[in-house]
Amino acid sequence: MAFDLKIRLRGTALSLVGGLVFSTISIMPAAGQVFAPGPSLPGLFDTVLDVPSPPPVGVSVSGGVGGVAGQTAQLNINPGGAATNNFTAAFGAEVNIDGGVVGDNFRALGGSEVNLVGGVIGLNFRTESNRVGISGGSIDDNFTADIAAEVNLRGGIIGDNFQALASSEVNVTAGNVGRDFTASGAATVNVSGGSIGEGFTVTDGAVVNLTGGTVSSGLTVQNNSTVNISGTADVSINFDVSSGGVANISGGSVGPLVNAQMGGVLNISGTADVSSFDADNGGVVNVSGGQVQGSSRAETGSEVNISGGTVGNLLLAFAGSRVHVSGGSVLDLFEAFADSEVEISGGTVGRFMDIEGTVDVTGGALDSSARVFAGGVLNISSGSAGNGIEAQGDSSINISGGSLGFGTMARGFSLINISGGSVAHNFTGDFGSVVNISGGTVGDNFESDGVVNLSGGELLGSFEATANAQVSVLGSDFEVDGVPVAGLVPGVPTTIFARGGVPFTATLADGTPFEIDLNTLPPNPGDDFVDFNAILSVTLVSPGDFDIDGDVDGLDFLQWQRGESPNPLSPSDLADWQADYGTGATSTASATAVPEPASAAVLAFVVAMILTERRGRDSKGHQQV
Repeated sequence: MAFDLKIRLRGTALSLVGGLVFSTISIMPAAGQVFAPGPSLPGLFDTVLDVPSPPPVGVSVSGGVGGVAGQTAQLNINPGGAATNNFTAAFGAEVNIDGGVVGDNFRALGGSEVNLVGGVIGLNFRTESNRVGISGGSIDDNFTADIAAEVNLRGGIIGDNFQALASSEVNVTAGNVGRDFTASGAATVNVSGGSIGEGFTVTDGAVVNLTGGTVSSGLTVQNNSTVNISGTADVSINFDVSSGGVANISGGSVGPLVNAQMGGVLNISGTADVSSFDADNGGVVNVSGGQVQGSSRAETGSEVNISGGTVGNLLLAFAGSRVHVSGGSVLDLFEAFADSEVEISGGTVGRFMDIEGTVDVTGGALDSSARVFAGGVLNISSGSAGNGIEAQGDSSINISGGSLGFGTMARGFSLINISGGSVAHNFTGDFGSVVNISGGTVGDNFESDGVVNLSGGELLGSFEATANAQVSVLGSDFEVDGVPVAGLVPGVPTTIFARGGVPFTATLADGTPFEIDLNTLPPNPGDDFVDFNAILSVTLVSPGDFDIDGDVDGLDFLQWQRGESPNPLSPSDLADWQADYGTGATSTASATAVPEPASAAVLAFVVAMILTERRGRDSKGHQQV
């Protein structure tokens, strides 16, 4: 039996019993009251409706409650009660559900309040500019919180496809949210407990703060939204950050993979525990603390910056990626593939490093034994590198500062340039390798079967040139067994055939004394050795020949001007260049050659103008009076 019954109430309470269904109930509250969630409270509301009372006898209400300006009303749905589909809680209404059922398309408008303790709210519940408290029961799929609504989940269940929109706020301390939860439109979601199901999407300026609870899988952060993870939060399975999204992980645990791509930024700090990350095209990963345990990747077009914390057992830098280590540590294997760029300016890199791209060590410690493969380049200007650094064929290592451990190896067809820093003992150059030493120090037991060009630096111990070695010493004051080597022409190599243990001395091009004994069989371990079949040559270098190409020309002046002479920008180096200009072998012109001045007089004029300009300005470039 059904009745079309309209009840107009003011300042009273109504209990419904029996099996009646009301198609419309219009409750007209009055002014000055405040909301108080909970059971029937007629003292705080002008109008109170309990459905049913006494319970449960199957009473339903339909239509709506509230909606009169300045007045309040309370609807309490108890076990056995129901509100039919399309029910509306308007301004000034409070709906408390402690059992029973609210049908589909329930709408709670601005200024209303809904409290769910038990029972069920059906599909497509929509709340706008009001407050919803959930401590039990369940809300079916497609729940929407819109226009600055506030939802507090302290228990119970919210179904799939929950949406938090338009500056709404969702606070989850317990309970469960189903699959495909979306926070967008500057919404804020705070999760300190409970669980969020698979497919959680944060987009369009939304902010999510996870301090506890769990997110099952498929968390996506995009379109200028932010997720902050701390405390005991647990994010499982896949986690994607893209399109201007930012994920800040300062605590909790995340895994097994976080993917930052297409403008997404991942920041790992504090006590964060992340299983692994993948920085993909356009993605940025910054690690300043915490730990990354597993295998991580820097893909093409990505950037990874490590300033603290630890990155776990495998880090791969692929072609087109950039990795900067300024602090913290990279454990175990770090592999830089061809066309990748890696800079180490601080921190430590662990046990093994394979290099096919370019790695710049400007500080910190490369503790590992590194291998530089074909096409790879390792530049060391500061910091330290470990033992057993190996340059394989068609690779190069450039050492201008810092220090290398013992056992450095130059394999066939590799190139090692030492212009500064220090290289520890037991350096080995294989047949076909090229080693250029122009500065720095090299430790005991230096051995080569390849090409060695020695123009500066200091060899601290024994020197061995085996059968295939070609050793070129560039400098001046060459003597064999105390007798000067005669007939030398600047820039033209002269072969030294003497052996038999006699001493060979020279002053290298940088002014460093050099001395070895020309032994053919080392009488004692650690003695010098130059095989009969090895080629030892000397080349006289004029003091002004800064690029050591056998002549003194405009290129050497450019070396001085760039601060690349032995005493950078010094008047003494400039005087050497002026005195020796035009001497040495005739240079061959090339398409990239620097035009030579027409005469020494013209060069002198240019130099005088440069020096006048330098003296006429102070350290800040201001003209002096």
